Amino acid sequence: MSVNTSYEYYKQKKALLKECLTISEELMSSIEGWDSVPDLVSKREAMILELKKLEEATGTAIKTALTKELKQELDQMIQLILDLDKNATNLIRTEQQNVLDSLKANTKGQKLMQYAQAPELPQGRKLDYKK
Repeated sequence: MSVNTSYEYYKQKKALLKECLTISEELMSSIEGWDSVPDLVSKREAMILELKKLEEATGTAIKTALTKELKQELDQMIQLILDLDKNATNLIRTEQQNVLDSLKANTKGQKLMQYAQAPELPQGRKLDYKK
């Protein structure tokens, strides 16, 4: 991934950030469907590695040559991705708590059903010492 100009760097970084943003949005919309979350997370990790490669392959002179507006645009995209990640984290925690609460209620219900189905002991028969 060789970058010769600051505009090439900007275009490549913006494309990678857009892909990260898309993946973050997909993650937010599919929190309740746990099946797709691992795939989305692995895609996102791949995009982060691509961003890291781009940053390592690009010299500081090229990075500093970006205009203030372009830097702000990239920073805003990064901030948006971070905000989406925070929201996704909160949604995941909420979903986990809902599942945990559901499991607790289910367990209590099962215990009550077991108690209700327990055979009744003859009343007082074993405790009556007079017989």
